Amino acid sequence: MTARIWLDEEANQLVWRYKAEVGFNMKTNPPAPLMSRDQPNRPSRFPLGRAVGDGILTRDLEGRPQKGLLRIPDCIILKPTGPELAAMRASGRIDWKRLIPVKANIETVVEIKFEGDKLSPGQRDAYRRIAGPDRFRLLNANECECGTRRRRPAEEPVRAPVTTPMQRESTEQRRWYQPAPPQPAPAPAPRPVRPQYGPEVPQEEGSSMSSWLKAAGLAAGVVLVGVIAVAALPAEAVVAGVALLVVGRTATAAPINKDKKP
Repeated sequence: MTARIWLDEEANQLVWRYKAEVGFNMKTNPPAPLMSRDQPNRPSRFPLGRAVGDGILTRDLEGRPQKGLLRIPDCIILKPTGPELAAMRASGRIDWKRLIPVKANIETVVEIKFEGDKLSPGQRDAYRRIAGPDRFRLLNANECECGTRRRRPAEEPVRAPVTTPMQRESTEQRRWYQPAPPQPAPAPAPRPVRPQYGPEVPQEEGSSMSSWLKAAGLAAGVVLVGVIAVAALPAEAVVAGVALLVVGRTATAAPINKDKKP
């Protein structure tokens, strides 16, 4: 318990209402706390050594330290409340006079006794002198309800993001400079359909314009090839070829007459 109170006291920069094992010089009236020499606002962590160094503990005729000149209660509770101490820490203005464990600032002196240990009349009188007759409390181990107290199930705290105005402004500015996210590739455009130049012409209606153009082109090509071939031959061959064509054409045109028998 003492170590835990000391840790809490140091963590809160000595602005704490619980003080553990504070030594008191019982020679003064009212008894004075023994404070640290290095930190005047903190009680001494070694009150026995401080009392010996200050000459508080004297020896009797047999050479033993006199009892009752130094008292070390288990716990001191000061009058300043938790909200008051929190306000001091937040503002940075600490009223150290209210944090010194003197009689005017003490709310309760607590002495803890376990089984087999009893409070002596000398301790009771000393603690009443330290805090006052109605500010002393004795705490026995059997008064603790730690084993019978029902423990509440731990609840997970709900965490909510906190955004300060500066963070919000920075996010808005950064949003304008961020590149646009990649867009999906567009679908391919449909291929154009070749236009139809009208329905096909039936055979009984004659040949279509496209068929006539194909035939005319083929005839012109044959004539051109023939002209080129004729130009390449000698004159005698050309004359013979023309005569042959004339004779053949005449023979083809003339009817065939056969002698009929009587």
